[in-house]
Amino acid sequence: MKFLKFFSNIQEAVWYRSFLNPVINEIGTEGKLLDVGTGSGKLIQIVSKENGIDCIGVDTNADMIKEAEIKLKETNIKVLKIEVNQPLPFDDYSFNYITICSVLFHLKNENIDTMLKDAKRLLKENGKIIILTPTGNGNMLTLSKKYFALKNLSIYIWFNATRNRAKTWAKNNYLKQYATENNLQYTSKIVMDDFAKLEILK
Repeated sequence: MKFLKFFSNIQEAVWYRSFLNPVINEIGTEGKLLDVGTGSGKLIQIVSKENGIDCIGVDTNADMIKEAEIKLKETNIKVLKIEVNQPLPFDDYSFNYITICSVLFHLKNENIDTMLKDAKRLLKENGKIIILTPTGNGNMLTLSKKYFALKNLSIYIWFNATRNRAKTWAKNNYLKQYATENNLQYTSKIVMDDFAKLEILK
C-alpha cells in the first residue's frame, strides 16, 4: 500500500507532467479516451479538464483504482478495475484514443499482444493507440540538468526503477514489428529530452 501511495504521489510531481505532455499533445478536443493502466488517473484528469473529452481509466490494481476515485471524485470521469488478460468490458469501436503509459514494457510478449488486440477492437475508425514508455537513456547528470528541483526528486527513483526494462523495450522495437505484422501504421519519436519514447499505432 505504501508503494501505491508513493506511485500516486509521483503522478502529482511537476516532472510527471513533462512525461505526459507528448501524449496529451496527440489528443484532440472531441471524442472519447480510454486510459489502460491508469494508475491514480493523472492523465485522464488532465485530458478531461484541458481537452474537454470523455475519459475512462482502467487498471488491474484495486488500490490504484481507489486512489483514482479519490482524485477524480469531483469529476465525471469513470474508473474501473479490470482483470489481467481479460477482454476490456466495452463495445467494439468505442474510443477515438487509447492511451497506454508505462505499462507494456513490464509485460510478457503474449500479454502485450492480448492487450493490443483488445485495443484494436475498441478503436474507432481513424482512432489511435498512443503508447508512452521510458527509454532508459541518459544518466543522473543529464537528468539533473533538465529536471532538478526539490519537487522533482522522485524522478530519480522513477529513472532507476524503469531503466533496465525500458532499455530492453527500446532495443527490441516490439511495436514497430507488431505494426508490420498486423498491417497497422506505426510512428514514433523520442520525447522528454530523450528520457521517453512515444509510439503510435493506427
